[in-house]
Amino acid sequence: EDLLGTLWNNPGETAGDLIDNDLNGYIDDKHGYDVADFDANTNPPANTPPGGAWSHGTHCAGIVTADTDNGKGIASIGFDLRFIAVKASLNATGGNTLERAYEGVDYAISAGAKVISMSWGSKGQSATGNALLSLAQNQGIVLIAAAGNNGDDIPFYPAAFPQTIAVGSTNSTDQKSGFSNYGSYIDVMAPGSAIYSTLGDTTNSYGNQSGTSMA
Repeated sequence: EDLLGTLWNNPGETAGDLIDNDLNGYIDDKHGYDVADFDANTNPPANTPPGGAWSHGTHCAGIVTADTDNGKGIASIGFDLRFIAVKASLNATGGNTLERAYEGVDYAISAGAKVISMSWGSKGQSATGNALLSLAQNQGIVLIAAAGNNGDDIPFYPAAFPQTIAVGSTNSTDQKSGFSNYGSYIDVMAPGSAIYSTLGDTTNSYGNQSGTSMA
C-alpha cells in the first residue's frame, strides 16, 4: 500500500496486451520486469512466509521510496521518487538466491534508471558484471551496492567494483554493525541495523530488518 504511489510507470508500454510496445525486448513491462521467470509479474510467489527472503527487495524499496504524507505505513528518506520493480529470483526457489542478478541490472539500464541499488553480492568477481557496470556508469547511472554482511574485510562484489558506491552498515550508536563488512573498498557507512520498512507478504505489512542492504 505504501509503494503503489511511487511505482514506476513505463510510458511506452501498454499493460496486459502481450506486446512489446516500446520494443525494448520485454513484454508488458509497465512497472518493471521479472528477469528470472521472464514475465512482467514482479510480485513474490503467493503464500510466501511473512518477512522472509522474498520481502528483501520490498523492504529496501520502502526505505528509499515509500510514499510520504499519505497517512500510511512509513515515510521514506526519498521524496517524489519512483522505483522500477526488478525481480531476479526464480519463483521455484526460496528467494534466497538471485539467479539473474546482472540480467536485472541490464534491465534497469534499458528502462532508464537514474540510480541502480544492488542489495546482493558475493566474494567472486564477474567480468560480465564489471563490463555491465561500466556501461551503466558511462551512461551517467549512479551505482550503489551493499558491502556485505560477513563481518570481514574481504572484497564483496558488485560493491567492490570501482564503478559502485559501496555501503556498509552502522548501528544505533553510530558504530559499525557487527555483521557489516569493512575495509578499504567501503565508500560510506549508513544506518542498517533494525530498520523499519515495508514487507512483501501482504499489502500492509511492515517490520524491522538489518543488513548492509538496508544501509
